[in-house]
Amino acid sequence: MSKKFTILTSSYNCARYLPELVNSVIAQTYRPIEHVLVNDKSTDGTMKIIGNIREKYKKAGIEFKFINAPRKLYCGSAYHLGLKNATGNYFGVLDSDDALEPYACKFVAGLYEKFHQVGWVYTQYNKYNRSMDRIIKRGWCNVPNKKGTLLSMAKKGIHKYSHWRTFSDRVPNRNTLFKKRLRCCVDKYLGYRLEELAIGMFADKVCYRYRTRRKGEKPIVHFEPLREVWTKVINEAKRRRKEQQIKCYKILKYKG
Repeated sequence: MSKKFTILTSSYNCARYLPELVNSVIAQTYRPIEHVLVNDKSTDGTMKIIGNIREKYKKAGIEFKFINAPRKLYCGSAYHLGLKNATGNYFGVLDSDDALEPYACKFVAGLYEKFHQVGWVYTQYNKYNRSMDRIIKRGWCNVPNKKGTLLSMAKKGIHKYSHWRTFSDRVPNRNTLFKKRLRCCVDKYLGYRLEELAIGMFADKVCYRYRTRRKGEKPIVHFEPLREVWTKVINEAKRRRKEQQIKCYKILKYKG
């Protein structure tokens, strides 16, 4: 029997995007799948569509865990709560305004089965327009340069770790992967923690559909000034590695 794949989603005022996200989960060619969705005090009618989502997942044979946060958690804490309630062997982060390619879970699960030393995997993505009907450009994910790390790239203002962000139960201390109360840069924090905990792998295959916004539009979700928060996350990781004498694991590049 295949191992369970848990998809983690934190959602704040993204009711208009959730149906597309759910359809992309249902379309996955992999089973079993569990979707853990944390509603972070949305005010846009998210609760009105949860019943329909639950019914669609039931018909598709997908486990659905809906967590309605009792108070505003913000992205980092919401994902932390979702992970605490997850029961899978593989885990993937699917942001509430994005979607997956139909083969995303199966492709990544296959890598975990083939490469038993690998604890986490990330892949390539396509950037779409706001309505998700046109590809703007391909993503820029890749592995760090030789002897480099995701953090060393970050110090130069380079971020090449992003969607589709997954990890497995081979990663120890998974309760430390999401920083509580972190409002943005959750993907960056996750990447720096993962390379401190287990061998990683990058596959240059598009598995994720990233929804972007037009110039001048308001952010889809609330966040603090990105550069400020990213700098704090970088400095925290530098201190942690120095104080705890952490040596990062290598990140392999899949050449299949």
